[in-house]
Amino acid sequence: MVTIAREADSGGDMVQTKAKRPRRLKREALVFAHLERVSKDLLLDHPDIVRELIGRNAGVYALYRKNKLYYVGLASALRNRLTAHGKNRHGNSWDHFSVYLTIRDQHLREIEALLLRITRPPGARQTGKLAQSRDMKRQIMRAIRTKQAKHLSSLFDWRQARDESADPKNVRGDSELVRLLPSGAKLRADYKGKVYRARARRDGTVRYRGVNYESLSQAGKAVVRRAVNGWWLWKIERGKGNWVRLTTIRRAGTPVYK
Repeated sequence: MVTIAREADSGGDMVQTKAKRPRRLKREALVFAHLERVSKDLLLDHPDIVRELIGRNAGVYALYRKNKLYYVGLASALRNRLTAHGKNRHGNSWDHFSVYLTIRDQHLREIEALLLRITRPPGARQTGKLAQSRDMKRQIMRAIRTKQAKHLSSLFDWRQARDESADPKNVRGDSELVRLLPSGAKLRADYKGKVYRARARRDGTVRYRGVNYESLSQAGKAVVRRAVNGWWLWKIERGKGNWVRLTTIRRAGTPVYK
């Protein structure tokens, strides 16, 4: 929005001028300095200069052998890691290297694991572990088996195949909840420092403290003692310890599988 300001000119008349837009704050970049594909001799012949430039910064590094990626890694003390790689088992296995200095190191381990899993460099003994990530293969296999079973039923059963759980006659609660969440999905709400837990049922109702509520909002009202948007209040776990609000799931429109 542009603000119109009124100012008096030298003759005393009011003149309209456009106020300056406030400058947007620049987003902090992940990488603030880099050194790409330089010879290993730089590190061997001028270690003092390299160490001074890298300083105590964290970052990503890559080792190359004959222009092919040999190893990739991250370190909170990058200069020490590079020096070590010049002496350990990797010492004679690379001839060039790249360095990328990063602002923070809070996600370095996860980024390193991700890079190792994607690139699978020959110099890496580990593939990289994603500690809080959930492998979706089982979900996909289960969904395919369910889909194939329904398809077979429609081919060989004279009666019309249908998903009884999605049948409007069997839905007592929120039909959108039935479509998006699996039966028995664990739900969680955080309110005033306490954690409240519930379950989504096959018929679209929500079971909280032994009572079946016909909507997320009704179950939420039982928690906060006032009207509340249940889709915003309740969360579902997407990866270990990563609880996501159901509004996000609803906005995406993609069903969640067990």
